Amino acid sequence: MHVSVRPFALLAASIALASACGGNRPAVAPAVDLAAGPRATPPEAERDGDVLVWGKQGDGRPMTYRVADDGHVLGEEPGIVIATSRGELVWREREAEIKLTGCGEGGPLESLGPGTVTHAWLGPRDDQARQVVVDPGEDGDGAGELSHRVELLGSVGPYLFVREDVFIFACGAHGNTAASFKLWDAEAGKEIDLMHHLPNKDALARSAESLLDEGDRDPEEARQQEDVPELVQILPVHGERGGLRIDAQFARADCYVCSDGLWSGYTRSAIVPSEWMPERFAPWSTPPVAVVKFLQSHPGFALGGWSRS
Repeated sequence: MHVSVRPFALLAASIALASACGGNRPAVAPAVDLAAGPRATPPEAERDGDVLVWGKQGDGRPMTYRVADDGHVLGEEPGIVIATSRGELVWREREAEIKLTGCGEGGPLESLGPGTVTHAWLGPRDDQARQVVVDPGEDGDGAGELSHRVELLGSVGPYLFVREDVFIFACGAHGNTAASFKLWDAEAGKEIDLMHHLPNKDALARSAESLLDEGDRDPEEARQQEDVPELVQILPVHGERGGLRIDAQFARADCYVCSDGLWSGYTRSAIVPSEWMPERFAPWSTPPVAVVKFLQSHPGFALGGWSRS
């Protein structure tokens, strides 16, 4: 079974944007299966059982640890594994080359070589039944250079926070990067939209606007700026002891050279705490003892998420 989401609209939307600078970004390394087999038991956060904890140490690759209720590490493997009622699902990525038609007319800008796109999916260890999270397609028409990547920003139980961005050189004055965000429900095998439920979005947008005005290169122009920052993604943030909060990122249009690189090419953005905990995230807002003890024994570990196996 393949559960797919929308076609890669970023490509078509960004082909029209001018391009002459920037560069490719490396794709994230694919996850590797845990040695232990999948378990088909429900992953309720409050019950006893092993916990799957994933994250990074410094700039290292993502690792998943199987942790007993007393905090003892039972096993570890490279990659990201999420426990669900479907069993344990492995996050996988694969980079592929696509043909670019180029954007010049027979000159050196016709094409700079093949483009790269990243496919991402969740699946059990036999990989027979997939949830296709990102299917970028193979549309390279009008591009002289194209590089697409996927980043798993974090997880809350079976909910995955996924960002895509694509850099495109289309033979204009400079290149451009376009970004998009999705929240993936691994239990349902589909994308869900929670951002429109953010209860205090207007107040948060004003807070983000104030931060953007403070950091603007031209304060006078900032005061004349009529664009209200737009909510572009929500992010899970885990504290030192594993406690969860949800941050909100707002972006506002700006000149290309003014971009801070945190979202699309023509934007600057600010991230603010939302003080909001969606009801579906509540079971994972307070970490179990296993996660707390694991973090205490692994200083410097950046927690990406945890789930019950």
